Amino acid sequence: MIVSRFPYPLEKGDKLRAFQHLSYLKQAGHEVHLIALADEAVSEKSKAKIHSLCTAVQIIKLSLLSRLINLVFSFFRGLPLQVGYFYSKSIHKLVDKTIREIQPDLIYCQLIRTALYKKNFENIPGIIDYMDAFSIGTAQRLKNAPYFLKPIFKRELDRVKSIEMGSFQWFKSHLIISDQDRQNMSVPDVEALRVIPNGVDTDFFQPSDVPKTTDITFVGNMNYPPNIDASIFLVREIMPIVWESKPNATVQLAGANPHTSVVALASERVTVTGWVNDIRDCYHISRIFVAPMRTGTGLQNKLLEAMAVKLPCITTTISFTPLHAEAPKDILVGNTKEEIAGHILFLLQNPDKANLIARSGFDFVTGTYSIRHSHQILETVFTKTV
Repeated sequence: MIVSRFPYPLEKGDKLRAFQHLSYLKQAGHEVHLIALADEAVSEKSKAKIHSLCTAVQIIKLSLLSRLINLVFSFFRGLPLQVGYFYSKSIHKLVDKTIREIQPDLIYCQLIRTALYKKNFENIPGIIDYMDAFSIGTAQRLKNAPYFLKPIFKRELDRVKSIEMGSFQWFKSHLIISDQDRQNMSVPDVEALRVIPNGVDTDFFQPSDVPKTTDITFVGNMNYPPNIDASIFLVREIMPIVWESKPNATVQLAGANPHTSVVALASERVTVTGWVNDIRDCYHISRIFVAPMRTGTGLQNKLLEAMAVKLPCITTTISFTPLHAEAPKDILVGNTKEEIAGHILFLLQNPDKANLIARSGFDFVTGTYSIRHSHQILETVFTKTV
């Protein structure tokens, strides 16, 4: 299994998905050799956690200098920056050497970032987990980019589409996180993409009776541009409307590595937590969960987790569509600041109706996105591929 980031701690979506898949493969009795690229230090605690799931773990460190060199060479190699950042010929030789020594039955690559490391092994069946349609996210950045940066993002989009298309033939099986992403992938045959949604561990994420001490919570990696944008949108544009009617309403922005622009949102009514040891604590103390996403792709783990702990949730169309829930029964959907603020006020002022939505969302997620269901699909794909 080849991943572009060490899959612990679980502060990012790709790490969570890799960890879930590793946990299942261990449980199912598969022998997993993990090759993990790492652009930041990996703690001994994190190493121990992942070593417990794998037969062997190889960490390939990406120094700052090597990353800068990779980015420069990506221009000449025709690679998108978000792939070139993780690729070098020296790493490729190291990965090739490891694969030849192991002689695995299967090579599993997560994201297009690692796809090139499978290219030299046509004789070994492979699975690529595209996870998200990177071309969607890149197209969104192109649309919102300043005029002088648009040529760079246009080239990036063309190259992302090219590697999505080209890498398809290197693998026997192809995974994606949602049908929305599947339909927007630049591949020869979208019907060949198998949708495996992120499951939520409903034994871990459960409702709690702890006192509610904050009104609105948003959770995510707070250094990720779509989450940064959503946080600013929530605090700067949505909440002023809410505060006109509910001046004491409080907001919690919870998640690792908050960007300076997120830290700047902190105030008497807005808490920016930074890293928390147990994200469930942040969900449990909240009355409402809001995910006001305006950019980004894929199924949002944060929504699955919030619904699993029985929080009434509000989101935008971009995050609602891949969820396939029923609105307004399971979740409320709005796109403008007025719509989202209206939903927040409705839930705060109508706790009985908020509880009904929370219950319906809980039933939907536990019935549709149980991690066991995702694992069953994954096992079917592995069996078919080998």
